[in-house]
Amino acid sequence: MLDKQEMKPILREFMETPRLSGFEGPMARRFCEEMKKYTDSVQIDRLGNAIATFPGTDPQAPSAMVLSHLDTIGFILTRIDEGGFLFFDRMGGVPEKVLPGIAVEVGDEDGGFHHGIIGCRAYHIQSPEQKSKVDPIGNLFIDIGAKSRQEVLAMGIQVGCPAIYAPRYIELVGDRIAGSYIDAAAGLTNLVQIASALAEQPARATVHLVGTVWEEFSARGAMMAARTVKTDLAFSLLGPGAADTPDQRGAVSNVAMGGGPGVTLFNFHGKGTLNGNIAHRGLLKLLREAGEETGIPIQRHAARGALSDTAYLQLEGEGIPCIDLGAPDRYSHSPMETVDLGDLEQVGRLVSAALYRLDRDFDLGRYPV
Repeated sequence: MLDKQEMKPILREFMETPRLSGFEGPMARRFCEEMKKYTDSVQIDRLGNAIATFPGTDPQAPSAMVLSHLDTIGFILTRIDEGGFLFFDRMGGVPEKVLPGIAVEVGDEDGGFHHGIIGCRAYHIQSPEQKSKVDPIGNLFIDIGAKSRQEVLAMGIQVGCPAIYAPRYIELVGDRIAGSYIDAAAGLTNLVQIASALAEQPARATVHLVGTVWEEFSARGAMMAARTVKTDLAFSLLGPGAADTPDQRGAVSNVAMGGGPGVTLFNFHGKGTLNGNIAHRGLLKLLREAGEETGIPIQRHAARGALSDTAYLQLEGEGIPCIDLGAPDRYSHSPMETVDLGDLEQVGRLVSAALYRLDRDFDLGRYPV
């Protein structure tokens, strides 16, 4: 199985691959290239989900899907003014307060990207009220250096094109990595790590490793992948936010970066969607047993305000047992997310151990004995 040093360059490449929700093609193709090193059964379904299958040794064992989303948050261009400035709306949960002055990449209709910045009013000309005000998305614009709308259009940049945080990767003290779009890049890296284990030693259960589309847009890509592979249960690799920084310590949760994989027992998004996931107790038990076997600690997380692919995935077929877990991260959805490579390595080891424990006696019901 890949260790954290072998995972580091994969994580970096995935972080730097443009993959705004709805524009995941480059990441889906890159993920499939990586999966082909470990299995011949690799496909991209009609919706765009990237799927690698590892046949199990026992046809009676329930099949498992381990997933991480391909896509990221970012922006969609909504208007180009006569001076060549680009206006935009958010794709996914973009925090307005971090946007003015940051570097971005703007996509064109041929798949290329161009450097830009989100404009920021100079500090010394702001009124006291403006200095403490967060500008709404509709007031912000992107400057790519163009002098006119015609120049922008000649570059192939049109309304409906994507824009993303500029790729960034830096190594902090120890095993800490910071940069753009660690959210999901971490989970996708874990899928490669798990693939390396399954290629060496098959599980009893058939395992589908899936990069899903649209998680940041509608959280419904995974349910379509489940229709393709007809899985019996699912592990979603999406780590909880670490609550160990001064602004959150002791107030939000007990999850700390460097403390091991975080398992989400409850999440709920009450604004409009009214959906979330309550972890399947049988899968939690499986992870606990795998943690005891490997000596990997498990951090528990429960919170409102978010959901994941499991919210809709769990409703497919006769009902799919689901659980979310992953490496805790700091500064989620900002241009500089942060993760600990030790946590990342442990997530893949933990999930692999759980998959090896999965057998025909696993109870898929909501109330396992």
